[in-house]
Amino acid sequence: MIRRPARPGFGRPQRRSPGRGRFGGRRRGYTDTEMFDPLYPAVMDQHAAPRRPVMGPVARAAARGYVRWVLASPDTRGLGTGLAALYPSGHLAYEYAAGDALLLGAFAPPAALAAWVATYKTHGSPRYSGAIAAIAAGIPAWLATASATGVTNLPTLLGYTLTATTAWSAYTWSDVLKERRRFAEAQAKWETIAGLAGLEGSRLLRTERTRTGVKFKIDLGVQGPSASRLERGDLAEQIARCYGIGADQVRIRTHRKNARIAWIIIQLVDLWSNIVPHPAVVAGDGTPVPAATAAAGKGQRSILDGPYTLGTDPETGDDLTLVVFDEGGARHVDIVGSNGGGKSNTLSNIVQQGAECRDVLTVAIDLGKGVIPTLWREHLHDYAGVGEEDKALEIFEWIDALLDERAIDLAGGTLVPSAASPVVQVIVDEQDTATGFHSAVAADIKPVLDKIHKRGRSLGVVLITAKQRDVVQHTGSKEGKANAYTTIVGRVANTKEMAKALPDWEVTGCPDMSTYGGDAQGVILLVRQGGAWQAGRTRALYDPKTVQALAAAYGPADAHLEPHIAESLPGYTDRHPIPATTAQRPTRQQSDPPTGPGQDAEGRTGHRETGHGRPAGPNRASDATADTGGGRRGGGDQGWGFDPADDAAVEEAVKGLVDRLDEFIAETVQPPEHPTALEELNAAKRELAETTVPDSTTESVLRCLRERGAKGARRDELAKLLNKPMRTASRILGALVENGTIVRAGKGGPASRYYLPEHDPEDHTE
Repeated sequence: MIRRPARPGFGRPQRRSPGRGRFGGRRRGYTDTEMFDPLYPAVMDQHAAPRRPVMGPVARAAARGYVRWVLASPDTRGLGTGLAALYPSGHLAYEYAAGDALLLGAFAPPAALAAWVATYKTHGSPRYSGAIAAIAAGIPAWLATASATGVTNLPTLLGYTLTATTAWSAYTWSDVLKERRRFAEAQAKWETIAGLAGLEGSRLLRTERTRTGVKFKIDLGVQGPSASRLERGDLAEQIARCYGIGADQVRIRTHRKNARIAWIIIQLVDLWSNIVPHPAVVAGDGTPVPAATAAAGKGQRSILDGPYTLGTDPETGDDLTLVVFDEGGARHVDIVGSNGGGKSNTLSNIVQQGAECRDVLTVAIDLGKGVIPTLWREHLHDYAGVGEEDKALEIFEWIDALLDERAIDLAGGTLVPSAASPVVQVIVDEQDTATGFHSAVAADIKPVLDKIHKRGRSLGVVLITAKQRDVVQHTGSKEGKANAYTTIVGRVANTKEMAKALPDWEVTGCPDMSTYGGDAQGVILLVRQGGAWQAGRTRALYDPKTVQALAAAYGPADAHLEPHIAESLPGYTDRHPIPATTAQRPTRQQSDPPTGPGQDAEGRTGHRETGHGRPAGPNRASDATADTGGGRRGGGDQGWGFDPADDAAVEEAVKGLVDRLDEFIAETVQPPEHPTALEELNAAKRELAETTVPDSTTESVLRCLRERGAKGARRDELAKLLNKPMRTASRILGALVENGTIVRAGKGGPASRYYLPEHDPEDHTE
């Protein structure tokens, strides 16, 4: 018989006292409690009250689970729930508004209009707004239908099911919902990445799909690390580990306008798997293009119509564009790349793009390997290759003179290119062989390159230099760094060479061209003025035979230099014919002023120009003729060359004035530290009077001054011509001035110029 305590609560175990048995005695081994405990379940099953029904808790749990399921995707699951609940609500309309079908349906148009306006203003998506408007209009339309037909018949059920399914699908697969799902996936992915990379406090602002991967726009917050610190750290490597890709496939960029914002660009597709075909060589369908067909594009546009297209940016699909000339003038280009770095292919693309312009002449100098002169010989206006140093010097001599002549003609303006006054793009490849420390012709070429860098912008002469290292031992000067606003970097050997080409490449976020792009051909980095850059792959012009055939099909350019300038260029007429056209002045970017008082019937004032375009004094005896290009500009310039009352003309005339003043100041001789004694002057005068000039020397000086015309010549130029020391040349020139053979403008110093008497700039007689 089971004993139990005489107290209420049968079937419930009594609370045990610690250290004691059930009846108060101390536990020592087994007691009655341990023997009694195993019988409790049987006793409780016999005497416990019956259990309550569990339907309520189960229903509540099911409801909570369903709500959680809907909240996991409220857009689609919530809409489906609402459409399912809307069907039985139609029975209420049938019971209580059976005769008001038209009244219920009248709410459909305003509901649709309100839904369209509200959603389209926010999202701007016709598909999304149309789906929302259809659903909003469908609710009163369904209630009106249900009030008339009821909901218990099969046709109504089938019609409602089909309509609701269509509306749900249209909403679910709209572009806005797709974007939301993509963003949710990206957010979940970013949270995983942020947790692994230590950016838990960051916030994902936007995700963009690219052609090669994905871009994350991240708000790092005030307390988080700066974007520049993340660039220098190992964040790229941590993210690359999350994706299982290389560290160089992850790039971090700082937002230009907000230091809290960073862009993380992840490259998931190989950028360099496909070569970029050149449209002049390969058609869009992959078939070869005959050279004659490609040459049909020769001269089809002006250089002002747009930049050159060199290749493609694989990340965005945008073109790699290069501006060499625009409304502001020439834009010099500096190209750096090690052996096999893609310089020749880049230069070939530049030459090909210039061939499509009707107002461009291309000159190529490569004294090291002669690649461009060999490939494009049939098209180039002039060229010099390996072992042709003398020819290169002749080319640079006439380019130097071209700058002077155009500077005189343009009078501070900027050249407007045309076929009669084209842009001259000068390509110097393997620059160390032309201007390097070990070049035998560097002393003669370097001043001309510096002059192009400093003066060529407004004069229509573009300089494009290419070298293996961007160091002064190869360039010979730092003018390129100061005036070449565009830098193109190909493959370089290491990060140190990258720093020489672009010292601030890490600050601007440029890729390291010693590793970027792997072993792919033609990968370049193009950096423009202000630090904006593009990285991509140039169009493929690797096959020498294909390029030579293309050059032969293009043939020489149709453009030509100004005839009156070409005639005066030293050595130019020996290789290039002068077109038999009426000489004319290059067009300036300023309007011709109207005829004003004080001008003759042809609109000319007393201020004339010489045959070489040099402005002459108001009463100069030597008159210029139209045959030599000395036609004068009409307009109310009153001797200024422009109308002083025209603000636009004055501003145009001011352009380039500072550069010209700098050039004139540079030629001005500083006063000597010690004055010359009167006895020395008298002795020099007696020496001049006693000097006898040989007839051959006199004839050489006169021949040179006749060629130079109104420009005259400096003392150092004539000394070089006579091959005499400066002191001897000065004595000879002084004797010729004393006997009236030539005239001198100046005080006899290094900056003095010598002229024939008929070109005396100080002669103001009629």
